[in-house]
Amino acid sequence: MKLSRLGELICKYQARGTVLIITDANVAPLYLNEAISSIESCGLACDSYTIPSGEESKSFETYIKIIEYASLISLTRTDGIVALGGGMVGDIAGFVAATYMRGINFYQVPTTLLAAVDSSVGGKSAINTCFGKNLVGAFHKAKFVLQDTALLASEDDYVLMDGYAEIIKTACISRSDDLFEKLESGNFDIQEIIDDCVAVKTYYVEKDENDSGIRHMLNYGHTLAHALEKLSSYEIGHGHAVAKGIAFTASLSYDLGWCSIECRDRIHALLEKFGYDLSIDFPACDIANAMAGDKKRAGDAIKFIVSSDIGQSKIKLITLAQIGEILATYSEICPESAAISHRGAPLFAPTRSVSAPPSKSYLHREIIAAMLSGSDLCLDAKELSDDIIATYEAVKQISTHACCTKPECTGPNSDFTEDFPRLSIDCKESGSTLRFLLPVVTALGLDAEFTLSGSLKGRPIEQLIIQLKNHGSKIIKDDTGNISVTYASGYRGLSSGEFIFTNPESSQFISGLLYALPILDGDSTIDVYGKFESSDYVMITLDVLEKYGVKIEYTHDETHWSFKIRGNQRYKYKLIPPEGDWSNAAFLLALGALGKAPLRVQNLPIPSKQGDAKILDLLKAFGVTLNCYEDIVDSLSGTVDVFPCRKLTAIPNIDASEFPDLVPIISLVASISNGTTVIYNAERLRYKESDRLASTCHVLKALGANITETEDKLIIVGTKALHGAYEGDGYGDHRIIMMLAVSSLVTAGTVKIHEASAASKSFPNFFEVLHKLGLDCNIELV
Repeated sequence: MKLSRLGELICKYQARGTVLIITDANVAPLYLNEAISSIESCGLACDSYTIPSGEESKSFETYIKIIEYASLISLTRTDGIVALGGGMVGDIAGFVAATYMRGINFYQVPTTLLAAVDSSVGGKSAINTCFGKNLVGAFHKAKFVLQDTALLASEDDYVLMDGYAEIIKTACISRSDDLFEKLESGNFDIQEIIDDCVAVKTYYVEKDENDSGIRHMLNYGHTLAHALEKLSSYEIGHGHAVAKGIAFTASLSYDLGWCSIECRDRIHALLEKFGYDLSIDFPACDIANAMAGDKKRAGDAIKFIVSSDIGQSKIKLITLAQIGEILATYSEICPESAAISHRGAPLFAPTRSVSAPPSKSYLHREIIAAMLSGSDLCLDAKELSDDIIATYEAVKQISTHACCTKPECTGPNSDFTEDFPRLSIDCKESGSTLRFLLPVVTALGLDAEFTLSGSLKGRPIEQLIIQLKNHGSKIIKDDTGNISVTYASGYRGLSSGEFIFTNPESSQFISGLLYALPILDGDSTIDVYGKFESSDYVMITLDVLEKYGVKIEYTHDETHWSFKIRGNQRYKYKLIPPEGDWSNAAFLLALGALGKAPLRVQNLPIPSKQGDAKILDLLKAFGVTLNCYEDIVDSLSGTVDVFPCRKLTAIPNIDASEFPDLVPIISLVASISNGTTVIYNAERLRYKESDRLASTCHVLKALGANITETEDKLIIVGTKALHGAYEGDGYGDHRIIMMLAVSSLVTAGTVKIHEASAASKSFPNFFEVLHKLGLDCNIELV
């Protein structure tokens, strides 16, 4: 609609009286006379007040002057105010209209693209203070907004780009990708774009007129923008600041895991296509302090509008402390520059990313719980580690033999016949398969032979066998190391009762019984006295059992754990997404810490019951910078960004009793850390796939580390670099092999690994991951 029809529109809301036009020094020479003529031609009195152009005029001082002028010309509540100008004029004129005589008629005539698509719509008005932008304001909707695109022709390129930044912002929150794609194409009609933007803003305003909820979406990109405007004394145009804020927000959204890298890059590409300078030339501490004054602050956090996809956004609370840490991280990693760049850290989120494989600890347990509930997790064996395959194949056999899909057949009183075929369970080298399923098989009263391979034949099991025999199980361990559970006439399997362990050699003994005892007729107890290492793994068992409807009561202190297990419980199937595995993630995190570029590791539960999540604390103690983000889709899909560290510091003492699987990789990190690290309480490592104390010591010595082995300790004196080489099979131990692969990043010599396929015991595609990340250059697989 043309400006010439302004008076006609006003007459629909006031048939008489006075209209005060508020404009600025830039607009007045161009359009003020035409506006006055249109109003007077309709029989209305018209006056005008011209303020200096620029954001400085949006102040208390200017506001008071306009109020005084309105009083001087005897403006009344039945009169009206027209804002003729850009966003600054619309804001202050709207605030005058909202507050003068508690509110009078208000009409908007935007003369900039920025005002046309944003500030003229929605009824928000405000002025600035020395503490921040738009901190004092009111809600006062205009009776109409006259959109005349001819008024935009006078804009210079810089001011026009202010408007396009708001259009891009609107596209990012428009609830579809249509507007964004129009802008990407470059083929659009400006009136159509304005109409689209007004429609989007109107949607949010009508849903939330008082800006207490969903309307916050309109603040996308503005949290940083307002801080930059303030820091620049408003020399940076609003839209140009918003463009920087959009780039920051897109990067932050990716960094915190809320959007994909494709989403981030499309937003950055569109901003760059329109020619915005996205650099941010203020120190991180100043930016953080300025952002703390944002009006969207809620206590010690800020309501940040983040991207989830193109056109999609969410409201997230980000604490001021976290924002400060994020901004400080960049300065720490890139000390040569005090400025923040939208490509920097954490706007420097690692471009390389990898997902942690599913947790063996949880998968073992969930496969068994699902079987006992009469269900099958339906896993793809091609993606499973050797250990998980062993458990998965075993429970399929048990399910078939025990008729576990029928609740009436589950338990030792099931109607089995003496000639029921014997189970043959191949445990491969999986201690979890053996120790978890041996009690389950005896509880079900099945006849079975457990075949053990490799080092598993020599790993501890006697304490568990003794307890099972004491409660009626008939178990034989033959000369080859294999174990048979014999079903005979009158035998109905494991009986309930009291199970007692002193200094158990494996927490898996307890976990296996916790699965088996609830399906027995009677109640049982398990008492554990003395040293109970890896108790965190029992907590994982209890977590899975609870999810499957099995209740276990327990208490503990430093020397005694007590479990009370009610009998005749039924497992209830529940689909549980597999957690990422912290044991294997430790090797991925070490790749980022010891490599040359940051690495993002995804699919990690934060927080986690897995004891090996301790790797985060250990790496931080070594001096590695980590950013951990738990609020990502769900608690199982956390993200950790790890940054290279060139000044590692030794950890004097590390008690490995609760996370023995981490010892090989933390020994490697310790070997190039300044100072001496002692890893103690590690004797159980001698009974893993290899004697891991010995194998860790031997391979690191070959690489040039200063490391000494004692009965239950590793003593490591760090050096600046490793200068050795290695060739061998890593003792056939998956964790030693993966540690050797990571060592290739920090040793001068080549690492040649024979039979590297042994890594598939826990991480089947480990070397494929290394290749995709480009981190296998110093490795030869023989």
